[in-house]
Parts: sequence; structure tokens; C-alpha cells
Amino acid sequence: MDFFEVLTTRKTIRKYKPGLPPVSDIQKIIDAGRLAPSATNSQNWEFIAIYNPDIKKEMFEAVTDAYDRICELETTEENKNKLNMYKYYSGFFVKAPVVIAIVEKERKSFISAILRENNYPEEEIALMRPNSSLLSIGAAVENMSLAAHALGYGTCWLCAPIVAYKKFKEILHIDEKSKIVSLLTVGLPENNNSKSPPKKLLSEVMKILA
Repeated sequence: MDFFEVLTTRKTIRKYKPGLPPVSDIQKIIDAGRLAPSATNSQNWEFIAIYNPDIKKEMFEAVTDAYDRICELETTEENKNKLNMYKYYSGFFVKAPVVIAIVEKERKSFISAILRENNYPEEEIALMRPNSSLLSIGAAVENMSLAAHALGYGTCWLCAPIVAYKKFKEILHIDEKSKIVSLLTVGLPENNNSKSPPKKLLSEVMKILA
């Protein structure tokens, strides 16, 4: 596909046809993530492609348990219903042919360290220094989503399952100084005729200062 066709036709896909994408295609998708820009070229990421259904099931159970524990803390039925909705939409990855776990590797910001040494408040540092590590990972995930679409696959970028991050680290053998920040499901779309959700107009989100 033409690059701009890829941009304009990509959409989130949550239901997939049976069958596993070949490893060679998943490698192409992850390689697109590898090529994304990153802060100070730190490349502070790792991508774990999960085919194994037992591992996906174990992760699904961890997500279910995490949401159930949160739900027990709530007293209103309205909030419990919302939490159960999040639990439902957080668990569909178990049926995806491939799940890519995105891991943020430890990275220390030189400028943030200087600000802390000079007693800048953490609230001010947070405003002065956006989380460049996560921004870098966002670029990598977007690259992977577009590459997957160009190859004919559908993807869904997930953050809600990360409520089970502690168990995920154990299941996926992630080292102590790293953390899992997203999942990306990949598979052939079950139905590619669904409409994309509406996007804001360019005029609503763009300003030109001349």
C-alpha cells in the first residue's frame, strides 16, 4: 500500500481469523518498531512476541484477578460495572494469534537528574521533562501498527491489561529494572469491513502561527 493509504485505512482490530502469522512477518513488524526514533537514540525497548496459548492464558488470568481485586474495593454498582467492562475489553488478547508485549528498559534522563540535584520540585520536573522514554515507545508501537496493516494484519494497542504488570513480569521473565507498558495484538482481521471511529477534523487540532 501507499504510505498515506496505510495511514488513512489503519484501524483497531479486536477479532481475528484462525491461523498464526508466520514468524517472518512478526519479525518485519517488530523491526519497524526497532527503527522508530527514540530519545537520545536510547532504544529503550524490548519486544516479546507471544505465540504460546498457555502463556496468553496465564496473562489473561492475571488480568482478570487484578480487576477483580480492584472491583472489591469499589462500593458503587456504577463503578463496578465500568471496571467489569474494562476487564472484558482487557482480556480479548487471549484469543489473538500473536501478542507482542512491549517492555520499557531502564533509562536515566541526564537533564532530569540535573534538575533534581538543584532541588527542582518533582511536579515542575514532570512539566519540564515529558516522559521521553514512553514517547519513544509510543513511536515504536505506531510503527509496528502501521507495518502490520501494510502486511494485511490487524492490531490493537492495549494498556488496560497492565494492571497485572507484576504478574506479567513474572510470567514473561522481565528483569527487575524494566517494566511492561503495553500489549499489541496481531492477526488477520475477522471482518475488515467495520468502520473506523470518527476522527476530529484537521481544523480542530491544528494551528499555524505565521
